[in-house]
Amino acid sequence: MGGLWIIAGMTFCALVPFVVQVRLARAGKFGPVLSVLAVLGAVAVILLYATAKPFGIHPVQAMAILLLAVVPAGLGGGAGALLGKLLRNRDDRRSR
Repeated sequence: MGGLWIIAGMTFCALVPFVVQVRLARAGKFGPVLSVLAVLGAVAVILLYATAKPFGIHPVQAMAILLLAVVPAGLGGGAGALLGKLLRNRDDRRSR
């Protein structure tokens, strides 16, 4: 049963940025889209650094947060940004 909660948590961490990025990119607000992706990338790099060097967080905990929350959020955010951009292009073509 614990594995199910982990998968559900990872799905939630991926779907929230996905929906946010689709809405922002479809509205044409690409600055916040890139900012969200940059922040997710920075958090990933910091947590990856924390797995090898003493950084104030236990290395196993840093790797768990990275793999269970940040990576799915980054993948969901990237997919959402791409889908939002494609939908924006389709909407622009239809309005002409």
